[in-house]
Order: sequence, then structure tokens, then C-alpha cells
Amino acid sequence: MSLLEKIQNNTCSLRMEKDWLKIYTCPVPTSDFLSFVGVATLDAPQHSVLSLLYDLEAAPEWVWKTREMKILQELSEGKARIVYQLVSAPWPLSDREIITESRGYRNPETSEIYIRMNAAPDFLPENDNYVRVPQLEGAWNILPLDENRCTVVFRLHLEPGGEIPAWLANIAVIDTPYHTLNNMREMVGREKYRKPLDVSFTFSAEEIDRNYREFIDE
Repeated sequence: MSLLEKIQNNTCSLRMEKDWLKIYTCPVPTSDFLSFVGVATLDAPQHSVLSLLYDLEAAPEWVWKTREMKILQELSEGKARIVYQLVSAPWPLSDREIITESRGYRNPETSEIYIRMNAAPDFLPENDNYVRVPQLEGAWNILPLDENRCTVVFRLHLEPGGEIPAWLANIAVIDTPYHTLNNMREMVGREKYRKPLDVSFTFSAEEIDRNYREFIDE
């Protein structure tokens, strides 16, 4: 069972609620670091959100604390890829390197998109200037509501590595989903994201992780 599948609503706490956004934090078995679930309703079509997610050069503009994001390798004929991310940490902590394998799926019946992310820390030799994040599991689900609106679910849990006290990280855990989703909300309206993106997804209803449903239906 994946870490995401272990997130259960009865152990999660609603930490922020707005008319378009809910953010929950959830304990994860065997970890002192909380995970989060962010659920946002955006006045943008699904393909605009997808176009933004795949525009890695723009990531520093909207992904919280991200200094750089780039593709290291395409896999499975474009249906998966290895992605590098450099994240700023507050002084005196060291910045973090995150390397993930990302795989995308589309439900052929509902058009829901699911992008799963797992850490691939050994893909590159470690850089002494940064701390490599050893464990990460996350996901994006993009659910079309109509031609001009969608629901975005952003889930993440990571072990940051190095010397970061869990109590300190857990205080700030809602900053990442709040600022990331709020920035996304502003950027998806840009002209460059209005054209649908041709992405090679695996078409599968079975592979799509829907354990977010309890957070949407609540």
C-alpha cells in the first residue's frame, strides 16, 4: 500500500478553507513529517492546468520555493519522465534537490488526469552543495467540471533529509500547497496556457488513484 493510500480522512485535519480551496494535513505511518492534501476549484479548463504543469521553465514562478525545475530524461515514449527540482530552504538550512519519476494517466471515460510522482534520489550523483531529498510520494489529479472549470487535487509527502526538525517542517507544511495552488490559480489564465497540450498519457481507468474522493465529497 502506498503512502498516499494510507492517508485517511479520519486522521486528517482541515488547516485552511476558502471558497475555492481546502488544505488538509495528515499523519503518515512511520514518519514524523506530515503530508498534505490541497483541493482547489479553478476557473480554468483542465488543459490549461496541464499545460502549466508541463511548462517546467515557468516552475520558479509558481511552485513554492522552487529555484529550478527541468527534465533529466524522458521514459516510456513520453509517458513518464525524470524531473529535477531545486528548492530553497530558509537560512541556515541547505537547499534541497528533489529528483522524481513522474508518470501520467488519463481516464478514457471521464478525462480525469492523474500524475504520480515518486522519488528517484539515486538517478544522479549527490551534489555536496545541496541535500538530496531521500523519499517523496505525491500526485496531481485534474478533474474537469466543465469546459472552463476543473478541480485540482495536490498531495505530497516527503522526508526532507538533513537536519530539519519535524516540528518546524510541520508548522509550515501548508505553505507549499497554499502558495503553489494560489499561484497556479493566477497563472493558468495566461494566453500561453490556453492551447491544449499534446501529452502521451497511459489511458487507464484502473491506474488512477482516487483516494482524494473523501476530501472532495466532504
